Amino acid sequence: MMKKTLYCSIILLLLGFLLADPAHAVDASREGLMLWFHTLVPTLLPFLILSNLLIAVDGVSYITRFLYPVLNRCFGCSANGCFCLTAGFLCGYPVGAKLAGDLVREKRISLEEGSYLLAFCNNASPAFLIGYCLTDSLKRPKLLLPTLLLIYGVPLLLALFLRRGRRFSDLPAEKKTSGSQINFKIVDVCMMNGLESILKLGCYIILFSMLARLLIRLPCPSSYLTFGSVGFLEMTNGIALVTADVSLSIPQKYLFLTGFLSFGGLSGAAQTESMILDSGLSFMTYLKAKLLTAALAVCLAALIILPNL
Repeated sequence: MMKKTLYCSIILLLLGFLLADPAHAVDASREGLMLWFHTLVPTLLPFLILSNLLIAVDGVSYITRFLYPVLNRCFGCSANGCFCLTAGFLCGYPVGAKLAGDLVREKRISLEEGSYLLAFCNNASPAFLIGYCLTDSLKRPKLLLPTLLLIYGVPLLLALFLRRGRRFSDLPAEKKTSGSQINFKIVDVCMMNGLESILKLGCYIILFSMLARLLIRLPCPSSYLTFGSVGFLEMTNGIALVTADVSLSIPQKYLFLTGFLSFGGLSGAAQTESMILDSGLSFMTYLKAKLLTAALAVCLAALIILPNL
């Protein structure tokens, strides 16, 4: 009941924004659409289609052949789980969640392993972190190495804690498709699945961009509260708002940026929930893990990195 009330409130809020201030609402929608079209479509859509094909033809084992010995020893992942882990760290939100959900649905990994992977393998991509965040927005590329260690080291530490000595194995696939059985029907299905996923992401980004713009325009007693609320809602808008504000020092901007990147925003969480529907994976468990990751990352940034800025 509470969830339904929240959703209805957000819908009415957005409708009110569109009717009361159509110029800014449409501008926010346009910015979200451009972010989706120029960034997510060219970078994520090919990967979504190709990863669907790899899973469909059981080609994941070829990718993970060299990664499995190391990742299995360190994190206890199965071979299919290693693929999910690697792609989740390299490709950005919400690829890790999508692969965890797909592999559980396809019965390639267990629900237990899927829940374990989902807690730490859904992260911001290195390309986004390096290019947009540190170089274009913060203009501090020299912070690359400590930021990479922080943003990706904390989830890996969380993985070691959550593992608790477990070691996962691949589940026997019910039916495997050999390379000779690849046909255009399989390709078409994988393409449509990828297009459906990317369209969902675009809609979420547009809606959350409108919510972020509405938050910016609402009167607030503290600019820090506005910054935190916008970034908590939508990561990219939060980073742009914080790094463009001249009243904030570099250490303050870096703390906000660390928290936004580690959590991924409610927009990223909503995208994640849409990727794991009908898989049995728990969204609330994922959300708690991301909040914990963000809190740890901000604390470590304040203790270790900020004194050297």
